[in-house]
Amino acid sequence: MTTMPGLVFTGGNHAELREFPVPEPGPTEVVIRVMASGLCGSDLHSYRSADGLRSPRTGELIAGGHEPAGVIERIGAQVTAFAPGDRVLAYHILGCGLCHNCRLGYQVNCTSPGKAAYGGQRNGGHAEFMSAEERSLIKIPDQVSFIDGATVACGTSTAYAATRRAGIGPGDQVLITGLGPVGLAAAMFAADAGAEVIGVDPNAERAEFAKRYGVHHIAAGASPDETADQVRELTGGRGTSAAVECSGSDAGRLLGLKAAATWGRVVFVGFGGTALTINAAEVLILKQLSLHGSWVSSLAQMEDVPRLLQARDLHPDAMVTRQYRLADGPEAYTAFNAGSVGKLVIA
Repeated sequence: MTTMPGLVFTGGNHAELREFPVPEPGPTEVVIRVMASGLCGSDLHSYRSADGLRSPRTGELIAGGHEPAGVIERIGAQVTAFAPGDRVLAYHILGCGLCHNCRLGYQVNCTSPGKAAYGGQRNGGHAEFMSAEERSLIKIPDQVSFIDGATVACGTSTAYAATRRAGIGPGDQVLITGLGPVGLAAAMFAADAGAEVIGVDPNAERAEFAKRYGVHHIAAGASPDETADQVRELTGGRGTSAAVECSGSDAGRLLGLKAAATWGRVVFVGFGGTALTINAAEVLILKQLSLHGSWVSSLAQMEDVPRLLQARDLHPDAMVTRQYRLADGPEAYTAFNAGSVGKLVIA
């Protein structure tokens, strides 16, 4: 076999299959047979754009998907830590490895213009095979499914890093705004840490689904103020000790700040929104809040997540509401773009 199908975004909410050469590994690369490739909200930016997803170097269409997991088929001559048959996922950002942020393990914050992503600037996991640099690989324990591993490659690790940034632990009451895959994973980690979780999502079907996935209560007011009042009722008038905002909406961000208790910790994760205007004295200063931004995770944090899933018997694949074959990838993105419940995956 010399060619393989890959799913491309041609622009204007359109995806289709194209033929690609089966990759050969470079000296420091491996070739992965993709067993699962998650659909992530970040993919929709390319799917919806006018130009689709193209190589910045050549302008040619590239295969999408930045949540890949699979089995190593072949390795390059300089690969030493991995072997054919290993079950792996790939941290989806390739940094330069030399700047300060890369040395901290945050390739996502790489300052080099050469920074690249699978399914961003180079071919990703929506294909039968993909090549990946050895330095971006993380092993998947046998007890962790490939779909679990695919979610770890972005969304689940993003949620894990956010809950760590919020310092969530036993006895916390936590607000999660936005109950898509990242919000569901944040609820999973928060509940597993011993927290009581309150969820908010304007989509009633998503909110109902979340109650089966670590969310103990749903708040659903007509405005951020009304919903914040409901959250305070659920917390005995105090507000939540932590909030993780996953919707990327200004309403969600404002709610997270308003519903937080004095000395609360608030973490913004979701992208989107416009220019949020707040009364800083009332919302932040007088309440003595800690407000953080959190973007993806470090490589070390992502490496921790599969081990944690195994040790705690946690299964992000439970949030998957539908699996698609690669041939049905265009249908998957049509459903995803319409606002699907739970997680969609190509497997």
